[in-house]
Amino acid sequence: MFRSGSLRIFFTGLQRGDLVEIGKIVKPQGVRGEIKVVRWVDDLFDFSGCGEVFLLSATETSPPGFRADPRRCLLLKVRDQGEAVIVLLAGVENRDQAEKLRDLVVAIPALRLPSLAAGEIYWCQLAGMVVRLENGRELGWVDSLLPTAGHSVLVIVDKEGREYLVPVHDEFMQVQTSRIPTALARDGQAQADGAAQSRWLLLTPPPGLLELTGVK
Repeated sequence: MFRSGSLRIFFTGLQRGDLVEIGKIVKPQGVRGEIKVVRWVDDLFDFSGCGEVFLLSATETSPPGFRADPRRCLLLKVRDQGEAVIVLLAGVENRDQAEKLRDLVVAIPALRLPSLAAGEIYWCQLAGMVVRLENGRELGWVDSLLPTAGHSVLVIVDKEGREYLVPVHDEFMQVQTSRIPTALARDGQAQADGAAQSRWLLLTPPPGLLELTGVK
């Protein structure tokens, strides 16, 4: 989790359709079919409460609202191991079967993420969100987050490919809700995702910040 003032960003992987990435299988663990999963989510999320997960190719991409054909797996056992968890999935009974799962991404339905309080947001919700200035102009969309020793930095990209590096701080960025659909999307077309259309990031940066950080 990253916190700046009252703004909290809880880390996750990206969202693929209605699934959210929560980790990646890195190797088999032992000889009884267990696998090691590196966590892509904050400790707020409890793997043991999943019940079932979905396995996706690490290179698979899906447009909003579309689910490819992930492998659905029942979660039998979970134990923590630092930044990772050791998992046993139904139907995976030996090391050879576990080896075939190496590098797959573990995901869950987005609706199963724990609810957050006001001023809190998951990275999968923030990534790709449209950014508007106080005058209503659409600056671009949230592309990535750069951790630094001080404030983490939000990378915002506009339609021309220019990047704006903005420190994450609740003094000049707030998530807003609107029923007005945005015309700005990564591919230059209107976004089809209703949630993305209704939530956007209001940016009120100090004078000169965008001019100083805009790079292409």
